[in-house]
Amino acid sequence: MRRRAERAFLLAVLLAGAGWILREPLRATRWQMQGAAELIWISPALPLPRAAAVPVHVAHAGGAYRGFHYTNALEALNYNYARGARWFEMDFLTDARGDWWAVHDWSGVRPASAPFRVVKMGDVLGWFVEHPDARLITDTKGDNRALLRKLQSAPAELRARVHPQIYRFREYPLARSAGFAAPIFTTYRSAYPWWVIGRFVRRHPVLAVTVTREQARDACAALSGTVPILTHTVNDSAEAAHLMQAGIAGIYTDELLP
Repeated sequence: MRRRAERAFLLAVLLAGAGWILREPLRATRWQMQGAAELIWISPALPLPRAAAVPVHVAHAGGAYRGFHYTNALEALNYNYARGARWFEMDFLTDARGDWWAVHDWSGVRPASAPFRVVKMGDVLGWFVEHPDARLITDTKGDNRALLRKLQSAPAELRARVHPQIYRFREYPLARSAGFAAPIFTTYRSAYPWWVIGRFVRRHPVLAVTVTREQARDACAALSGTVPILTHTVNDSAEAAHLMQAGIAGIYTDELLP
């Protein structure tokens, strides 16, 4: 009996060790299979999005304001718009009641003494209505489908300037609905291999693919000539220049505006 228990324990240890060793290959296989399945599922017959110039600079979370990053504040929008920024990435999250706010994450919300206010998504959309040459790139750490459904009720003229970021291929049809501008596929919440992403963007047009700084060179090597590539978040001018030389089309930035 004791020997059987020892064998069972050793077997469990071996299986756990094998799982640990193989975790990365298994994860890669999972994302390959998931991506291939989603490519089959998404209809290629969706209408083409409107053409738009790819931005060289995107004001990250509205851009820096008085030394603060990630404010997503109207004060940041006004400040960086006056500097010449026209493309703005903004974060949105729901509160406990389901209301949408311009917030990156609730744990990072600034105190009332900060030189800006936390505002609801409706206030942000109102700002973009009042600035018809500005474009909005959405981001959320929450339910992106719920965010896109909420944005479907925005005025049609504004929806035509909203570029939804999507994190899974299956979100593409919703991002192409309701007259939104061309979506952006961003990689930080998935691990699709580059060949799958390349196949996706050839079949389903997007404005760009946004990658992390760590992924930038691999993305350029894999996707060059297929789709424009953006990267986040870059605040060093020398680094930005190197990335541009490597093939990056534009950057999300707090400081380098415009």
